[in-house]
Amino acid sequence: MCLNNYTTEIKKSEDGKQKNIRLSYEERVIIELLYKKGLGPTAIGKELDRDKSVVSRELKRHKEIRYIDKKGYYIERYMAASAQGGYTYNKKKAGRIAAVKKDNRLKTFIETKVKENSWSPEEIAGYIKRNNMQFALRPSFQEIYYWIEHKQLNISSLDLTHKAKLKKRIRTNKDIKEQAPSRKHKSIHLRPEIINGNKEFGHWELDCVEGAKTTKTTYMTLLERKTKKYIVIPMKNHSSDSVKNAIDGLEKKYKETFSKIFKTMTTDNGREFINYELLEKSIYSEEKRIQIYYTDPYSSWQKGMNENCNGILRRFIPKGTNLTNIREYKLDTILYKINNKPRKILGFQAADVLFQLEINDIIKAV
Repeated sequence: MCLNNYTTEIKKSEDGKQKNIRLSYEERVIIELLYKKGLGPTAIGKELDRDKSVVSRELKRHKEIRYIDKKGYYIERYMAASAQGGYTYNKKKAGRIAAVKKDNRLKTFIETKVKENSWSPEEIAGYIKRNNMQFALRPSFQEIYYWIEHKQLNISSLDLTHKAKLKKRIRTNKDIKEQAPSRKHKSIHLRPEIINGNKEFGHWELDCVEGAKTTKTTYMTLLERKTKKYIVIPMKNHSSDSVKNAIDGLEKKYKETFSKIFKTMTTDNGREFINYELLEKSIYSEEKRIQIYYTDPYSSWQKGMNENCNGILRRFIPKGTNLTNIREYKLDTILYKINNKPRKILGFQAADVLFQLEINDIIKAV
């Protein structure tokens, strides 16, 4: 900026000193003009009624060195516009750095667990604490929520399992007619009280997850109440025969230990579970292999742990997905992620680990 004279008024307080601590653009214009005339920090400071150290720091920060090709030497210059731009840029960058940004490992760990594994902030914080993971800091789940809300992590609220809102299903008369009649002698209210405490191994909640309406493939899902182990078995269709075949497959897999691993199953009154006599009967003898119990009609909360895991499954396989296209390795990967989540109810341990410990004890006792 080429100005031969400067008449910019510098605002001062009543005692004659500068009002503002920071240099204004007008002051930088004056510095440029006086510096071109060869004045140093002391002389410029007197003209601005500033301490010489203020001018000296300003020149040190924003002074440019330029090489003159024709003359073959370097010159130093100070440009008010350039200095003002540098100051504005630095001011935007200034301020406290978010704690999570100080440790990129922690930031990556949180983002991966939420977006790829559907962990909640509480599960992440609990897992870090339980395993004494070494990061720059050990965050609480409240801090992780704060970082998400203030966009300090590459996570949106929709990435959180319990943030996404599902449309409430409106039950029609058709739905009601298709419900199987409740079996009072197999009611959940007649189930042994010990099951409610989740202290004894071998009691499961049973349900089905349907895919696209244009296909028949369905998943049978089971959840063990003590360890929270979650099992998903693909079925050809949503029928009682398919459910029986799925349970038969479990009996063939575990053989003589089946009745120790699967003591009871609690399910709803859907027609696919109507033939409880067949579900209870062993394929190897006339004896019962398991006890079936039914929840009250329209009371999904009575098998809420299974419903919760079904919701997590839907995060990986959205409603309406053609389940026929889900390959076995992909389903196995999803189940691995679900069963290795650090569950708060398990003291931030994984269901897979606790389930395997129970299986090992059963095998030793056989």
